[in-house]
Amino acid sequence: MILYRGSLKSCDQSCIYCPFSKQKSSVRELERDRAQWLRFVESLPERTKALDVHALMVVPYGEALLHPWYWEGLARLSGMEWMEAVGAQTNLSFSVEGALGTYLGAGGQVGKLRLWATFHPEMVSVEAFAGKCAQIQEAGAALCVGAVGVPEGLGAIRRLKEALPEGIYLWINKMDGLKRSYTMEEKEAFLDIDPYFGRELACPPSDASRCRGRLFVEGDGKVRACNLSLPYGVGQYTWQEPPPMPKCKRRVCSCYLAYGGRDDPMNTILFGRYPLFRIPRRLRAVFFDIDGTLIPRGGSSIPAHTAAGLAGLAREGVYLFFATTLPYGEAMERCRGYRHLFAGGVFAGGAHIRLEKKDGVREKFYCFDGGIRHHLEGAARTLVYRSGEGVYKMTLLRPRRRPWEEREAAGIWEAVPASCRGSLRYFLEGSCMQIVSAEADKATGASILCQWLGIPLSEAAAAGDSKEDEGLLRFFGA
Repeated sequence: MILYRGSLKSCDQSCIYCPFSKQKSSVRELERDRAQWLRFVESLPERTKALDVHALMVVPYGEALLHPWYWEGLARLSGMEWMEAVGAQTNLSFSVEGALGTYLGAGGQVGKLRLWATFHPEMVSVEAFAGKCAQIQEAGAALCVGAVGVPEGLGAIRRLKEALPEGIYLWINKMDGLKRSYTMEEKEAFLDIDPYFGRELACPPSDASRCRGRLFVEGDGKVRACNLSLPYGVGQYTWQEPPPMPKCKRRVCSCYLAYGGRDDPMNTILFGRYPLFRIPRRLRAVFFDIDGTLIPRGGSSIPAHTAAGLAGLAREGVYLFFATTLPYGEAMERCRGYRHLFAGGVFAGGAHIRLEKKDGVREKFYCFDGGIRHHLEGAARTLVYRSGEGVYKMTLLRPRRRPWEEREAAGIWEAVPASCRGSLRYFLEGSCMQIVSAEADKATGASILCQWLGIPLSEAAAAGDSKEDEGLLRFFGA
């Protein structure tokens, strides 16, 4: 995805927290911005194959959609077969009928149009703003709506939430100029409006390694990973193939344009393939691997930013499930501070499926003959996990300094009688050789949980980063 920002700095509104309020551009400045944008639009198709670009959003300092050349450029790009979505940040101060007329007249595909619309309560009435949102939605475009979290504006923002057409997400950006922390009452009030407001208050530490696959292009030719990072170099769109590792000196990704475009599973879980448009997926169930996904490799707990996303999903009534190779007890201990948000999950690599609801617990185990242990004696320390008299998982545990190699594991597996091997499978995790039923895997477990709850697979998703997660991710089309 590419974000574009030209030299435009003029706006028709005068918000107290914005440095570009009521700033006017001269004719010469507007011509410069128009020329920059048209050059970008003309140059982008040449680079799409190398850069694998499929989405574009204009993120101006001022209000770009007052000017027809932005609509015409977006229309042109939307007509490209490879472009899946185009859009812009806007205050919606334009005429919806006139702007969409320009867009459609230039060949724009309205189904690809995505708008990020910001409501400024001191500039426009709730009724007028919500009415424009309804017009845009009825025309077939997608949009999200948001506001800066000014405590004094809570009343108007609440009224906007009630007035917006069904299905439009209302987000809240934290107010950088508040000069104090939000009170608990203010925080809860904004969370009632936007369940993901907690992510704004717990911005993640910067991590340039998560910023590949995105570009921030400026009108003068500078290219960055995001709006906060350092430029790769100066030049007229001399984009490298692929861009080098992003340069970043920031301590945290302090705004949505920065953290929302990172290669972060929570971003795509919440907002789909192009999370910077900020349009939610509206899922009913989500499955999370633990180590490497919820908890970073080498970490000991779920980071605050990830936890805020989990809390937001739970507020919206989404079923949260673990999907892990850990047994139930170890998984609960690893995530003890957040286990109350989850309704069970898929454990032991799919050998244990557990649904926890207020009216009780439903479980399924894939057990096998524990007698194979006798054929594995001496190979490593053996841990056996049981459900009643049945064994559902067996772990051959070696010292951490001696991780399993596939060649060694395959040799040990040959010691198991062929009549047993057909009904079992093994997989390696560092110093652990895990043995479970051949019927057990994460995808099967997730399917069963969705069946128990009557949730279509199209309304569920998963996040994971290991080989054991590959089938699960394919299962949900990730």
